[in-house]
Amino acid sequence: MDKLRALKYFLEVAETGSFSGAAKVLGVPASSVSRRIQDLEIQLGVLLIQRSTRVVQMTELGALYLEQISPAVQALDDADNLIEQHSDIPSGVLKISAIPGYGRFCLEPALAKLRKRFPNIVVDVEMTDHVSNLAHNQIDIAIRATTNPPDRAVARRLSNNQFLLVASPDYLLKNGIPQTVSDILKHQTLLYRAPSGILNWQANMQHGWKELHTQASFISNQGDTLVNEAISGGGLALLPEWGIREPLADGRLTQIILEDGQLSISRNDNGGIFLLYHRPKYSLKKVRASVDFLVAELSEFP
Repeated sequence: MDKLRALKYFLEVAETGSFSGAAKVLGVPASSVSRRIQDLEIQLGVLLIQRSTRVVQMTELGALYLEQISPAVQALDDADNLIEQHSDIPSGVLKISAIPGYGRFCLEPALAKLRKRFPNIVVDVEMTDHVSNLAHNQIDIAIRATTNPPDRAVARRLSNNQFLLVASPDYLLKNGIPQTVSDILKHQTLLYRAPSGILNWQANMQHGWKELHTQASFISNQGDTLVNEAISGGGLALLPEWGIREPLADGRLTQIILEDGQLSISRNDNGGIFLLYHRPKYSLKKVRASVDFLVAELSEFP
């Protein structure tokens, strides 16, 4: 049995939560993933994964085993990559995971510049809300919106994740400009559906926070779709500042300032957009060059 390959398959199943998901990432049949892990379990004499028709779940011993082998397998991958990069020129496949909205609005233009600057780096980018564990995942760089970056990752803040209340001039002309938080309840709104569900707006008022249950006229899990719907006059929208700079600047959207409160999608004001990477990978030329370039290109802080 190729134990190292079996360990990598096991790590990927733990990361994706399914044999089919791991097989898709690894580019092999799901049956091969299952068979490799079964061979590993036979060799170890323990059950690592509890299987059912709907979900796979780590056994208690499986979770302990995962915690122990993850750093070792990652270290082997990093060592192999380091040896392969004998050239002074950054090269190789760079795997990036990014949240879809920021990825499309901000990251994609930066990646176009990165590819011109380092033509020997092959960028493999996935736009997803799924949070990858950098310690035992093939991802080199992750870009996430969070209030609590993972302790084991190096986190470089790119921007604050400030949300602005906006609407198109045409919508405001027809429906009036809301002046107070209570006025919001009289308007049509455009809401974002996160993996955890629809995000209701939060109002930070003089006497504390208040959750708003608005008249949603449109809901989407795609930020650019909400931006386009707001521009077309579909209703009020609470959108990240980094995603609406152009329509605000050219007048397609208008920012609305309320008299008695400020709206947000979260009651935590410490959130931001972070570039994350696992510290050992920074020794790889492709990762170091890309991290430094993207931080310089995207960071809004000195």
